[in-house]
Amino acid sequence: WKLVFDLPGEKVNKLSESVLEDFKKVLSQLDSIAATGKIDALLLISGKPGNFIAGADIGMIQNTKNFEQANELSRAGQKLMDRWEDLPFPTVAALNGAALGGGCELALASSAIVMSDDPQAKIGVPEILLGLIPGAGGCIRLPRKVGLATAFDLILTGKTLNGERAFKAGLTEGFLPRQNFEASVIKWVGANLKALKSGIRIAKEPKLGGVGGTMGALMEKTPMGRAVIFRKAREGVMEKTRGNYPAPLEAIRVIEETSGAYGERIRGALRDKAMEREAKGFGNLAASDISKNLIRLYYLTEAVKKSKGLQPGQVAESRSVALAAVLGAGVMGGGIAQLFADKGLPIRMKDLNSQALGLGVQAATNIFQKQVKRRRLNSRQMLQKLNLIAPTVDFSGFNAVDLVIEAIVENMEVKKKVLADLEGHVPVHAVIATNTSSLSVSEMQTNLKNPERFVGMHFFNPVAKMPLVEIIRGTRSSDEAVTTIFQLSKKIGKTPIVVKDSPGFLVNRILACYLNESSHLLSDGAPIEEIDEALLEFGMPMGPMELLDEIGIDTADKVAHVIYDAYGARMGTSPNMPKVLQAGRLGKKNGKGLFTYEGKKKSLDPVIYEILGTTPKTGTVSKQEMVERCILPMINEAARCLEEKVVVSASDVDLGMIMGTGFPPFRGGLLRYADSLGATEIVASLKKYVPRFGARFEPSEALLNRAKYEQKFYPS
Repeated sequence: WKLVFDLPGEKVNKLSESVLEDFKKVLSQLDSIAATGKIDALLLISGKPGNFIAGADIGMIQNTKNFEQANELSRAGQKLMDRWEDLPFPTVAALNGAALGGGCELALASSAIVMSDDPQAKIGVPEILLGLIPGAGGCIRLPRKVGLATAFDLILTGKTLNGERAFKAGLTEGFLPRQNFEASVIKWVGANLKALKSGIRIAKEPKLGGVGGTMGALMEKTPMGRAVIFRKAREGVMEKTRGNYPAPLEAIRVIEETSGAYGERIRGALRDKAMEREAKGFGNLAASDISKNLIRLYYLTEAVKKSKGLQPGQVAESRSVALAAVLGAGVMGGGIAQLFADKGLPIRMKDLNSQALGLGVQAATNIFQKQVKRRRLNSRQMLQKLNLIAPTVDFSGFNAVDLVIEAIVENMEVKKKVLADLEGHVPVHAVIATNTSSLSVSEMQTNLKNPERFVGMHFFNPVAKMPLVEIIRGTRSSDEAVTTIFQLSKKIGKTPIVVKDSPGFLVNRILACYLNESSHLLSDGAPIEEIDEALLEFGMPMGPMELLDEIGIDTADKVAHVIYDAYGARMGTSPNMPKVLQAGRLGKKNGKGLFTYEGKKKSLDPVIYEILGTTPKTGTVSKQEMVERCILPMINEAARCLEEKVVVSASDVDLGMIMGTGFPPFRGGLLRYADSLGATEIVASLKKYVPRFGARFEPSEALLNRAKYEQKFYPS
């Protein structure tokens, strides 16, 4: 028999309240048919191309107001999965598309899972990314099927597996070609029907996992071995999250407390007790502010997927980009070329000589080699992608490109000259973009014959890792050029936001407040490591001192001057910082900055304090003051950005700061965090620093007005 899951009027299948009610009715019908003995096996497939079940309707989870509602939601889902698992005949989930969250949990409750080699076919439980744990039996069934190590590898990271990796992990029992998939699955079921009916495990022993292999399997079978795995899992989570994200720790607790009956499947009272514990964990998390913030962030990213990057009244269609080019083969140029090639887009890379081009190709090769090392690519695939990058020292082939990205030195006059020369070598329809991090796009347009096709396309370094692209609309940029770059950015896997042309744009302007104040803290005698530790505890992915080294002391200095010239005293940097640059310490790029670097090893060199002319003293500045001094000016500047319409909404600010700087997602973004404090409290906190530090902490009119009228950045 065959059961088709196909939600009418939707692009993907999801488990909404109405779907769960319909599923109850289907299960009752199946129980009735089962009594007749007519069903030998039931095949569950999807009617949606590229999708099995995308998971639970997130709005259903977001709408839960408290623990009781969230707990009940989890229990309702669990009971349906249990009923599916308890059907008196084998059930086979046939995945020719994405089975995520609740979709994966339904598959786990089946007798067997068969998956295709379709690139869209993937399986996993990404609930952790929403501040949740699997709540429909995933924490119970997954460890029993694939082992603790692999279950932790999936649950604690939210990663998904394609068909081949899922089969090797022991998560699926079959791995079949996508061609004639349904017919192949039916044939597979027939060949394995006897084993399915008897409950014999078909899949091989799992190989994937944090411990993995024979040793991992042996460890999991003893209480002492499992204790080691649980301890290692906790240590790994704490190292990565510092405890700021409760969901991974709760997942470990749930699995630990329900793993006593070790085996592939549990039924009856033992299963009910385990499910109740999972539902309790899910309920506590779903009712938390952290989960609500992460779900809001999910909705923000989904809104970008649906957007064209245009505002009401702006109407234009994006142009397709089949062939691109990048000017400049440095770290950024090589990174941009690698990104395009990785997404299957041919790209030419131009520089002045073969030596420079070699550096750009090497930069791209290094990124691909890391993917090979992590088994995301094989060597043949890497070479195929590298062949999409065509190095050149002239403009050959530029007459056929649809897009050129300029990524040369940050010098206005040099950029103007190069862009004017470029314009004569590309077709009229081609969009031209600059990767500038702070220079005026509108000023560059003054040197072009067709300024309307010119925009900013600001990638963040490293290009392969940073998800944000700022699209800078110059005064003469056309809607067509803007939406073309917006849609292309999504195609190459980035999150774009459209920003008005102004000094520092959005992210670097706000980030300047953060980095500047950290340099002042250093001059005030706060030790480098204490500054970084305070902001790491707040939730930043990297301390500001290390971030300066990562950006490059020289690069940060250039941007700081542009922003100071534009905004004056409130953007003043510490007078001690130029001494670091004068000492030839550029940061990570030359192995020494505020820290020193040897390979992957980072260490503090005490000589840096001699260069700065400061004497650090532990406890000179409290951690609370460090955090307030670095974060509050960012909120203040973000309020100005909204007032000046640098971006159109608070959500653009939050997406920009999360995707561009790693501002803690669990706090919901910079302005969501501001709302949690309240404008009145922020103004009062800023004012207490004004007597000591002046303009850097003077509340903006925009923020004062919000405090006066008790306005939030996100009205309820």
